[in-house]
Amino acid sequence: MATLTVNGVKVTVDDSFKTLSAEDQEATVNEIAQQMAAGGRGSRPKRSGGIAGGVRSVARGALGIGSYLDELNAATNATLAPLVDPMLPDQGYEKLPGATWGERYDQALGIQRRKDDEFDNDHPYVSTGLKIAGGVGSGGALLKAAPVIGNYALGNTGASTGARLISAGGSGAATGLVQGFGAGEGGATERAKQAGIEGLTGAVVGPALMPVAAGANKAVSALTRKILGESNDALSSMTDQARKYVVNELSDPSKVARYRSSLDDLGPEAMLADVSPEWLGVARGAAARPGTGGLIVDPLNERAGLANTRLRSDVETSLGPDPVPSRIDASLRDSQGQVARQYGPVMAGREPYDFTPITDDLDHSVSTLRGDAQRRLQQVRTMMNDFGENNVSADPSVAFQTRQAIDGMLTTETDDKVIGALTEARQMIDDGLRASVPRIKEVDAQYHELARQREALGQGRPILNNEASAMRPVELDQALNAGALPEGMMVGPSGVPTRMRQGALGEVYRAIGTQANDTNALRKVVRGEGDWNREKLGMLFGQEPADNVLNAIDRETVFGDTTNRVTRGSDTAMGTRFNQFLDEVAKGQEVPSDATIAGTTARLARSIIKRMVQGNAETNAGKLAEDIGKLSVATGTSRDQIVEAILQRGQKNVIDQQRQATVSGLIRGGGLAGYSSLPGVRN
Repeated sequence: MATLTVNGVKVTVDDSFKTLSAEDQEATVNEIAQQMAAGGRGSRPKRSGGIAGGVRSVARGALGIGSYLDELNAATNATLAPLVDPMLPDQGYEKLPGATWGERYDQALGIQRRKDDEFDNDHPYVSTGLKIAGGVGSGGALLKAAPVIGNYALGNTGASTGARLISAGGSGAATGLVQGFGAGEGGATERAKQAGIEGLTGAVVGPALMPVAAGANKAVSALTRKILGESNDALSSMTDQARKYVVNELSDPSKVARYRSSLDDLGPEAMLADVSPEWLGVARGAAARPGTGGLIVDPLNERAGLANTRLRSDVETSLGPDPVPSRIDASLRDSQGQVARQYGPVMAGREPYDFTPITDDLDHSVSTLRGDAQRRLQQVRTMMNDFGENNVSADPSVAFQTRQAIDGMLTTETDDKVIGALTEARQMIDDGLRASVPRIKEVDAQYHELARQREALGQGRPILNNEASAMRPVELDQALNAGALPEGMMVGPSGVPTRMRQGALGEVYRAIGTQANDTNALRKVVRGEGDWNREKLGMLFGQEPADNVLNAIDRETVFGDTTNRVTRGSDTAMGTRFNQFLDEVAKGQEVPSDATIAGTTARLARSIIKRMVQGNAETNAGKLAEDIGKLSVATGTSRDQIVEAILQRGQKNVIDQQRQATVSGLIRGGGLAGYSSLPGVRN
């Protein structure tokens, strides 16, 4: 089949037309023209135009599928013609009288393409504009329905300028190939030829639209700022370049939200460098740069110097003031001395007592025991006699002094057998004293309670140790419960648990006083390696106060780690990204050699200009390091305002990027739909 254009109308003729001579071909064309003029195609409606033509142009602009709509319509009409044509009037409608589907399809396709050509010829600018509108609409719809696919299809991807150019060129070429193949007429060869033409055109048009899209996005951004107004926040005083780096590199809203939560947990002294690897890199990079090191290092060192004060305040608020166990022990010892003086009046009213049953029992034990146990018990037995005599004393004061002597022996004795023998002897003598001096047990109870408290104070000190002998939480629980029970004639709970708490708390304060400058060591002492210390502190002081103290130690550990990594030169790679940025700024722009006069004067002038540019660049880099570095070590209200500003600008930046993608997509969609109207693309 061949297609002729007669009087602006495309007419399909049989392939035999090509075999006719030039004269016969001309005659055939003239005959067709006469028939058309005479109304031979009287069933053809007036030239295509109006709303219908405009709608068709918009549809033809739809990316990818627009150039296939004429064939889709022709196929639909060819299929429905046998059913629909008999119901249509003869005037005003172009019917499809073909006997076969193929004939009807060719007739319908000729009608579709004639209508499109008529509208393009009659309204070239309107048609092009409507096609662009169709491309914009279809591009926007694709971005909304499938953003990922849409961005790839419209060449809206790539991080660097080069990658974006490649993406734009590739999408333009692909769109051109698809649209060109659909717009081609004739067989596969002609279609492939048209696809190649439009693919090459799209590969050029796609990248060419990038500056247009960038300019449009800038205009939209400016209009948005004009309508909404510029915000005056904590970043407003920074240079544009510094603010741009913060917004582009350090303002991911999801990360900033996490950082803000961590800062709230750490308290007002926390810095962005404590909670963000990126901001730690900024602090490290700024600290390593000449001229700005003090702005970063001084706040960190000042904060580190107050670690002990902060920790003591937190511990005092949560657990109480420093008990100073040595002072408590001295006070308990003095109280024991006062209680001991009560033995005098009590013993003054003593009555003689027969202690021979006790000494007889001791004599029997001495005769059966051997070794140190026998020797010690022999000493006790001798003590029960009147001084210088071989008879048992009936004076309870002798028995009292003997019991005191046994207590002294027990404090240094380590042999279990000796301890057992002495303990049994003491109990017998104590029973005799109870019988002979009834009030002595009242004083004993007071003295024993103070002794228990002194012992508990000592037991509290190693509660948090991490050695093999560390007390287990269950053991501490048992000790606290047993220690609270009174012994002897005492009434009410014992002070043993209180003394154990004071002993443990004293160790916490001791660790703070000696390890605050090494927070990792402090953390190891108080927190330990596992959960035991947290659990034991909870038993002693309540879980919430214990957690508050441990969290304070964790906080100071974070602060100390930040200070070490920034000020002591560790983690030099941490500041690489920020340093690279500063180094690029510090390089400045190269002065082109053709910008100066020739010869020696040219080289001298170029050297001077280069030094001036380099000096300005170094100054600019120093200003950037100062502006951005200070943000990383801000604290308190200033820090909160900075974080809020970064979060808000980061959210706006995301919106700007989304808008930029949309604007770029819409412009590329319109451009790729409208390039077909360029001269020579579609004849």
